[in-house]
Amino acid sequence: MAKRISLTEASRRAPRLLSRGDSKLLDEGAPPTLSDLAGALQFALGDGRIWLNEDRMVLLQTSSLGQLRREMIEAMGIDQTRRIFRCVGWYQGIHLADVIAKRFQQQDLTAALAAGPRIHTMEGFVKVTTRRFEFDVSRNHYHGEFYWHDSTEAVEHLTHFGVCDCPVCWMLIGVPSGYTTRLFGYPVIFREMECTGMGAERCVIIGRNAEAWGDDVPELEEFGLTEPRVKGKPWTPPVELPKPVEDGVSMIQGRSAAIMRARRLIERVSGSDEPVMLLGEPGTGKELFARRLHEIGRHPGGPFIAVNCSMFDNDDAPAAIARLDAQIDRAAGGTLFLNDVLSLSRPLQGHLALRLQAREGARAGFRIVSACSGQPREAVKSGAFRADLFYRLSLLPVALPPLRERRDDLPMLIEHFLQRHARRHGRPLRKISGAAMDLLLRYDYPGNVRELSNMLERGVIFAEPAGELEISHLFSGLEELPEFIERAHASGSIVRSTSDGKVEGRTLQQMEIDAYTSALAAAKGNVSAAARDLGLSRAQLDYRLRKLGLKTGTEARPDAIRA
Repeated sequence: MAKRISLTEASRRAPRLLSRGDSKLLDEGAPPTLSDLAGALQFALGDGRIWLNEDRMVLLQTSSLGQLRREMIEAMGIDQTRRIFRCVGWYQGIHLADVIAKRFQQQDLTAALAAGPRIHTMEGFVKVTTRRFEFDVSRNHYHGEFYWHDSTEAVEHLTHFGVCDCPVCWMLIGVPSGYTTRLFGYPVIFREMECTGMGAERCVIIGRNAEAWGDDVPELEEFGLTEPRVKGKPWTPPVELPKPVEDGVSMIQGRSAAIMRARRLIERVSGSDEPVMLLGEPGTGKELFARRLHEIGRHPGGPFIAVNCSMFDNDDAPAAIARLDAQIDRAAGGTLFLNDVLSLSRPLQGHLALRLQAREGARAGFRIVSACSGQPREAVKSGAFRADLFYRLSLLPVALPPLRERRDDLPMLIEHFLQRHARRHGRPLRKISGAAMDLLLRYDYPGNVRELSNMLERGVIFAEPAGELEISHLFSGLEELPEFIERAHASGSIVRSTSDGKVEGRTLQQMEIDAYTSALAAAKGNVSAAARDLGLSRAQLDYRLRKLGLKTGTEARPDAIRA
């Protein structure tokens, strides 16, 4: 006879199968813990960046936020300031929900919702205590109760304006609304029932699905949720599958100031047929920009002829000139792209200069785009490159930034290449482990975008079936890794990792061994429990224990491990 179990026990054993949840049924220490979240926060010291997974963060004094709040209230009034601050918090909550989805691939909606107060606390704005929350996706029902202690917003408001007759934690109240709505898939609105800014001992926060608040829900309009609402579907955890993407070679990914400047210059010169010279290190995407210029230029329907100028090195002068002429003739009515133009021999430079001079009056026929990775002016000064040819080709120079100078584009580029290579090789889109993502955000990429693409393609191919992309899958061992990586530990300290793979005097393998043995000790030898604490499956932990020689069969060293 099948053993009967209670609903509570069933929810503990198979939470992902239920559309209902209750924080009281969630095991303490369910991932992601504060330690897990702290591991997602990285201080790239000397680089001017702080990363929370893929999101760039900043350190800002609470007094500065308080001064901003005061200036806005005095300039536009309390109602308008409240609306703006709540909207800022709303979008912050959405981004935090995305961090949980991307970094931890949480399979349990209850655990994902429980992570919200933890990550909100980690940000330093307020300490959150969860009293209880419950939900039923099939009925679009959510109810949650929380305490906030030491709210920075309340403190700053009291400093500048004294005790208020209304709640004042405006930005903070927007965060759980955005976070919960993003994960729950249906509008959930949080409100302050008591506030420290009103003289209360602590802030009391209530969250409910929108209908539970009645007809007066101005937050829906503020957050852009006034569209007709439909009955929500049962929540499903995020599934990493390749999304259809434009795989066109001319897609230029990025939104950093450096790459946006290059894109604007390309757009400005697209309306003419004057020569363009693309300058940049190897792998910065010069051919990509040349193709983009061709597509938005005056002759997008014409041919795009890409010529690698080093291809003529083994030819004698007459043969090389004949081959170059053939390529130029093929480009009629389109674009001729001369890649690595500095590698042209002197006879070819002279011939190309004559051809360009001869077509001065017929420039509208096709456009010449050249590219070089070296220093063209140095080549001109040394006599290695003809000055007259250089000035003809460089009428419109466009400099392309190296990847290390556009680090803000890394999350977007990583996502783009992961999707592209997963589709190309017919493999499921895999998650990048936290440690690997941190290193990708810090690496200098001497090979620029091409190197990043190669690393991610390597990871897609090398990763274990249904496993994460780890550092060993992405980095081949030939790369020069960053001098150090700074991470936040759960204790609040900063941990430094040096380029030789040591962290505070230990190698990465030693750290991995220490992490597994500590987790097993805390779980009293229970491998399944240790795997949960580490954010791994039982099978993954078994594999790693055997790989490190910590486990053979059912035994482990130095202590026996109980299954």
